[in-house]
Amino acid sequence: MVKSKKIGRPAEVDKSKILKVARSLFAEYGFSGASTRKIAELSDCNVAMISYYFKNKDGLLDEILDQYFQDVLKVYSRFEKNHSHDQVKLAQEFPEFNDPEIRLFTKALCEFGNYAYINREIHQIMIRDSMSGGKMMLNALVKNDYGVVPLIHKNLQQFIHDKKLPEDSDINIIGLALVAPVIATCISQQVATKIHGLEKIDEHFFRRLFVQQVRNLFSNYKKL
Repeated sequence: MVKSKKIGRPAEVDKSKILKVARSLFAEYGFSGASTRKIAELSDCNVAMISYYFKNKDGLLDEILDQYFQDVLKVYSRFEKNHSHDQVKLAQEFPEFNDPEIRLFTKALCEFGNYAYINREIHQIMIRDSMSGGKMMLNALVKNDYGVVPLIHKNLQQFIHDKKLPEDSDINIIGLALVAPVIATCISQQVATKIHGLEKIDEHFFRRLFVQQVRNLFSNYKKL
């Protein structure tokens, strides 16, 4: 007598491993170039498990992007001014600045840049998606309230309110100028190291980057 196959939940596998493998393949081959069969093969599971957890490949990429944006928001938000921080430590880390709010702002940008670079596969996925006319990146940004950009704008608006920045400051342009180097570095490490002559992309690089940018931004503020 032939036993009928049970229909239901597939055998347990490591969901995080599927996400990790998919991230790597999407970054290398693009969304269309990475098949669910290959993702399943490298994740030591069957295609049915991907369908069970994520419904389809779109759902898999959607969760990867959602997870990243939620995590990067947490990284940046840790340095909101309403949180308790070791001001002595921050003063030692950023002796270039006397204003504690500017130190917090710089620290948040540095942490954001470093985290984004560590997870640069995500940016490589997003640039591939946008170049191919896809909408996954934009949908993910909209779904997650546009990532850290509104938080940066909020900080800039507060600086304008506190008269640390001119009233006519264009927060959209400033925000783009702050975020663009991070995205460019994540997309192409070679551009930063070989063309611009930087030795290494790490947390020290992002400190140099944002200290310089913040100094330029607040150059007219006396209590910098």
